[in-house]
Amino acid sequence: MKVDFFQSECRCTTSEMRFGICDRDDKSPAFLNIDHSEKWIATVVNASPPKTIQFTAIDNCIDICRDNGEMESRCDAMLQYEDRLVFVELKTKRADWKSEGLGQIEATVKRMLLEIPEYYFGFKKRKAIVANSKHPSPHFHGSDKEIREIFKRQYRMHLQFEAEITLE
Repeated sequence: MKVDFFQSECRCTTSEMRFGICDRDDKSPAFLNIDHSEKWIATVVNASPPKTIQFTAIDNCIDICRDNGEMESRCDAMLQYEDRLVFVELKTKRADWKSEGLGQIEATVKRMLLEIPEYYFGFKKRKAIVANSKHPSPHFHGSDKEIREIFKRQYRMHLQFEAEITLE
């Protein structure tokens, strides 16, 4: 079944200078929030002058099914602005969050590449972000460098593990 990555009910736009991406950790989709920073899992800093950002909730909003009909693992959201595409996975746990989050982004990217590669490669810069409110700052380990290089080579996108997303 073909995936509709552009369902209007899953999308919204913002030009806020600073906002959060939240996830209730239930069956509802990720959403943007401006007023309650204590609920933010990822903080988005929209550099000056502010850009108009298209936010798309993916997990629990856009169905991506495997060949057997089961729901595929998906990342929480994507952001599009100017010539950039950003995939975001939100985590609030302490163990295995990097590999789990990366797997969810990878499954989403693979499906987009399979169905609409011209859209994916139409962006000059692509980034994957696994954000964890329990680990807001990056903690670099030796294995992170190797994972980043593999991800860049395989999907032509940068990878970061950080809860603050600065839009360049």
